[in-house]
Amino acid sequence: MKDFMKKNHFFTYSKLCVLALTGASALLLASCAKDGFDDESFDPGVSNTQVAAVSADDIKITPSADGKSQTISWPVVMGAGGYRVSLFDLANPAEPVINDSIVDGCQVTGKREEDCNYVLTIQTLGNSKRGNTDAAQMTSKEFSTFTPTYKTIPAGADLNEWFAANPVPADSLGKNLNYDLEAGASYTLSGELDFNVNWVTLRSNSKGNPAIIRFLGEACITFVAPFNLKYLTVDCSAQDIASTNHGIFAFSKDPSAAPVGTAIDAKYKWDKPLIEQPVTFVSCTFDNVKSYFFWDNQQAVCAMTMLVDNCLVHLAPEKAFAGGVFWTNKGGHVNDLYVTNSTFYELDTNVGDYKYFYQAGMVSGEEIYADKNAAENTVSYTNSTFYHVTWNNGQWGNYNRMGGRATSWWVMTDCIFYDCSPSGVPRRFLHGKKDQPHVLFNNNTYMKADGTFQDITADGGHDYDLSGTTIEEDPQFADPAAGDFTISGPTQVARKTGDPRWLP
Repeated sequence: MKDFMKKNHFFTYSKLCVLALTGASALLLASCAKDGFDDESFDPGVSNTQVAAVSADDIKITPSADGKSQTISWPVVMGAGGYRVSLFDLANPAEPVINDSIVDGCQVTGKREEDCNYVLTIQTLGNSKRGNTDAAQMTSKEFSTFTPTYKTIPAGADLNEWFAANPVPADSLGKNLNYDLEAGASYTLSGELDFNVNWVTLRSNSKGNPAIIRFLGEACITFVAPFNLKYLTVDCSAQDIASTNHGIFAFSKDPSAAPVGTAIDAKYKWDKPLIEQPVTFVSCTFDNVKSYFFWDNQQAVCAMTMLVDNCLVHLAPEKAFAGGVFWTNKGGHVNDLYVTNSTFYELDTNVGDYKYFYQAGMVSGEEIYADKNAAENTVSYTNSTFYHVTWNNGQWGNYNRMGGRATSWWVMTDCIFYDCSPSGVPRRFLHGKKDQPHVLFNNNTYMKADGTFQDITADGGHDYDLSGTTIEEDPQFADPAAGDFTISGPTQVARKTGDPRWLP
């Protein structure tokens, strides 16, 4: 985390390997050392013929060590003058990864992302100097970067009923089981679904065509192990919170079987249930969230990392909540919270609200780690848009034991806040404490509902955002009432701030 403070907002961290890759990747072309194309010193002995197509079985896909790129190679076709190569992600065919590239060698390297279904096409081209013509057929090869599917849940299933009939196996502890939901299909969740100590991933089997889960009644998902939700739409319109305040995600009510920190690793002194691998919500849409997005369920559980990435979260509280959108001050703890490339919003018609966006409380980094020199915790918001959240006299953050400590890291960069926390977003982000030792602000907008901007020099003239990069211009959202936060504010557009999905 300390490297991040030195490198401005270009941030990597070793603890979290699930952060989604974004942005364009350069296409690298590599030639085969012995392709022989138009090489007068090498005669393949093939002329005046139609060259053969590449065999799909002979094509090799080799990911790089970091998984960010992949090299595609094939044997030389004698007499060929080159190859026309294309690579498509089926979820986004309009933007090919490699588009009709003419390759004069026998391999090509391009971007690779996890959980993609790819189609590769290779056309063997003739060599006019030798009188050779193109292959009669184009070679096509499909391959996937999805981690292996454990089971596919049939369309239309109620997840509570399905998991009751197909329980997670007892011998799977510590293993990530990927449950696929069928692309575009509808599912229901009719009550609490407790995965407890089992590491489960729920995902659509197509990134571009998410399945939808409708939360009914008092539906929620609870866990005390790593949990991942990917490429799904969660509709909470029919969720009933009249008799309960639980969130849509929470720690399990009975976490007693989960391993404690000291049993996981000697570096932890936390002697209660601890989730070491990240809890992640990636590329999901959440609609009409009526209660907390996440809360600790009054359980003394520590999740070391929680990530919300590339998500759209429509909050629709029907009453005033004393807690936060993320609420962990009833005994539980999230050591590192990251929100990136995401949007959280309430519509102006909402009558309810949350007191805080993030309310944490009972634990500090020093209480998690055995070595105080290694102890740290992080709250990070990057490249995200927040609209009309904690608008009703709310506060952006409340952290109690995390605030004001040398082990706490506070990151808020490239974000747009509109009508959030009347008492001041940057001030409440730091829990109202001055001179925090590890703080990074950069390129943020703090706009009020009346079109003016929050005073970041409030509280005795002390500056909470010392970056000098604050943007005091209207981001000019396209149509907030319809959930469209596309921006046209010139400075925000130029600096590419807010959730990237809203960039013009």
